[in-house]
Amino acid sequence: MIRTISRKKTTKWNLIIRYSSIILAIVSGIVMVPLYLKFIPIDIYGAWLASGNILVWLSFIDPGLTVVLQQQIGFAYGKRDYQSLREIIFGGLLISTLISVTIIIIGLLLAPYLPLFLNIELTNVSNNIIQAFSLAVIGTSLTLLSFSIAAVNQGLQSSMGFGLISISVTLLSTILTAVLLFNGFGLLAIAYASVFSGVLYTLGQAIYLLRRLVIEKIGVEVSFNNFKYLTKTLSYSFLGRSASTLANNLDLLVVSQFLRPETVSVLAISRKFPDISKEFINQPSVAFQPAISHLMGSGEIEKARNTLTRLIRILYWMLCLVVGGLIALNDNFVTIWVGPHIFVGTSINLILCITLFFTVATACLRNICTALGDIKGNSIATLAQSLLFIPLVIFGTKYFGLIGAVLAPLISTLAVSVWYYPKSFSKLLNLSFKDYKSYLFETILPLVAMLVLAFGFSLFQINDWLRFFFFLFLYCTLFVCFLYLASKNFRKEINEIINLMRINFRN
Repeated sequence: MIRTISRKKTTKWNLIIRYSSIILAIVSGIVMVPLYLKFIPIDIYGAWLASGNILVWLSFIDPGLTVVLQQQIGFAYGKRDYQSLREIIFGGLLISTLISVTIIIIGLLLAPYLPLFLNIELTNVSNNIIQAFSLAVIGTSLTLLSFSIAAVNQGLQSSMGFGLISISVTLLSTILTAVLLFNGFGLLAIAYASVFSGVLYTLGQAIYLLRRLVIEKIGVEVSFNNFKYLTKTLSYSFLGRSASTLANNLDLLVVSQFLRPETVSVLAISRKFPDISKEFINQPSVAFQPAISHLMGSGEIEKARNTLTRLIRILYWMLCLVVGGLIALNDNFVTIWVGPHIFVGTSINLILCITLFFTVATACLRNICTALGDIKGNSIATLAQSLLFIPLVIFGTKYFGLIGAVLAPLISTLAVSVWYYPKSFSKLLNLSFKDYKSYLFETILPLVAMLVLAFGFSLFQINDWLRFFFFLFLYCTLFVCFLYLASKNFRKEINEIINLMRINFRN
């Protein structure tokens, strides 16, 4: 018999592990970028970032298996359909293995043509980039394989075990990269660390899954009964994911083609913290996905509605807090971190922050709708947005420069995601007019706090870390105080946290 696992416990550990990973990524990112710039020339680093876009493109071969696999396994596990569960595990791991092998073959065949794609001459430098790219292909394919195995673990409501594996490997990989950089490996330090991570990720997740299958006596059945349904579902996600992968990793390559290679580094570094913030805010919606699928599989729709309403409200508060802080303080952060010559400028930073606001809001809804079962519709919406973004970023960058490149994702998001995902979410949970009014009211107060504080704090010039963290703390404190006074729901959430801390302290 398969034991029942607490969804609350699973989600709690998911949040802890994911935020621990984000914090580790922030720390390692802040530490590693200056090291990269110290040991790797900026033009080579810019070319490597652009080649990373091509590397990520290879992952379009993955038809979105991890998302589908996690949702299908979570649903079957919640429904207690153990026969389908075993068949899905077998089919998913088989497809994932084939995908990983295909990526390695195609990547190694493309590697010699990398200088042509990056518009650089054939030199010892380009040969070094080719070698690093080839190693990174292997590391990326293994990492994708580990993601599929981890998706099975999460669908089975696992959290702590697979998360500890991820954190441990990330930490070891960061240390290895630093050691190799200091020992003169240059760009190859990043590549060797990628292979190292891929191997350990895959082994760790596979061992953990095998342990779960043995202990709970789940097993894996070699059967193709569910294989056809799984591949049909993947056909929808493949279109959306492949186009999205291409689109999300096109801008740096386009910038490298039409602008100077140094501009790639400037843009990538200036949006480093917005990108990290995106992952930080998005984590709760990802952490809740296994529990949401399990809830739907068990038929607890009303409970899912109440839980998700509360989740979206909290995510929106976080989003307004972070976006306002980035508008006000990102220029100071980049200046103190790597120097004023790296920052893209106030206007482009504002566009990046507005884009972050809409992309994160819609991404969170997309994750939730996918967990609820809307894989086909989400995939079509993602495909449409990506097909709109690709010509926008190419022509925008060519004729308007860097500002055209950063406006492209904002325009495409407003044209598709901003209306589709709220509509899908509403339909899946049968939201009422009263629900709409509640959501609308809750969007106004945090938005006002974000705009007022962002404008006020943008007036200050900060040139050292001590003052930066002081202003960051002050900004967060004022934002929280404003919402606590103005929002009944915010006060309720804060009071629940305080009461929970009191209970834990007494125990």
